[in-house]
Amino acid sequence: MSGDDKTLARLRRQIDDIDDQIHDLLMKRTEIAGQIGPLKGGNDGVMRPGREAVVLRRLVARHHGGLPRALIVRIWREIFSANTALQGPLAVAVYAPEGTFGYRNLARDHFGWRTPISAFRSAAQVLEAVTEGKANVAVLPVPHGDETGPWWRNLARDGAEVPRIIARLPFAAADETRGDGPEALAIGIAVPEATGQDHSFLTIETDEVISRSQLKDLLTQAGLEALDIQVCEDGGRSLHLIEVEGFVAAGDRRLSRLLDLGEDRLTHVWAVGGFAIPLSLGDMGDGAG
Repeated sequence: MSGDDKTLARLRRQIDDIDDQIHDLLMKRTEIAGQIGPLKGGNDGVMRPGREAVVLRRLVARHHGGLPRALIVRIWREIFSANTALQGPLAVAVYAPEGTFGYRNLARDHFGWRTPISAFRSAAQVLEAVTEGKANVAVLPVPHGDETGPWWRNLARDGAEVPRIIARLPFAAADETRGDGPEALAIGIAVPEATGQDHSFLTIETDEVISRSQLKDLLTQAGLEALDIQVCEDGGRSLHLIEVEGFVAAGDRRLSRLLDLGEDRLTHVWAVGGFAIPLSLGDMGDGAG
């Protein structure tokens, strides 16, 4: 055997050893995750999108070498989904008008290849699948501009079983073409968690016309920075979907302050979820950091 052949054989043995170590660690990780599952309690505790975002940010930040960061994200997303499915049922309902595959592909990339995904032609059917317990997560388009009968108006109600926005997809920018692809929000019943880099959504009900500028001023006075405001008329009431900077959960004091500032103009405010800010192209880099 030549020197090159001996070197090649040695390197392959090293790779085999590393593969065994990776496999052992994956099995150990799954075992520990299985111990965590019962401590969460209830199916609403199975999904932890905030925790997943924190883990991915940490791994992407510490990564170096030739392996692309996008692959690191993809591997761990599969690990997250597999472990979530071991802790409780995981199924996804996706908005997929005839002839489109973008949102289905986003859901597959985010929730893993083994996760059952059902496609529906209307947003109402997607939300219905979650509220009726046929799916844990709904994947719906990011709202853009005022719409007639937008899906988000169904979040403007009280109740522990009302689904909330839990993530924005895709979580990681893969390349410069990301801006041309679809973006979606994941809606489900999960415990909100602050990650330190978040946007939240509020839905505000008014019984009289209020301009965006007036509403933005009220939000500012309450300590909330509005990033986007959308409006729809829904059965005699005006609803406003507002994306705000930071983490805002139900019971946040700023919400009650906002109602006080709005006096009779604002009749109800709901915190309807939010998302960990996705990784940017700058965060992802080229894997050589």
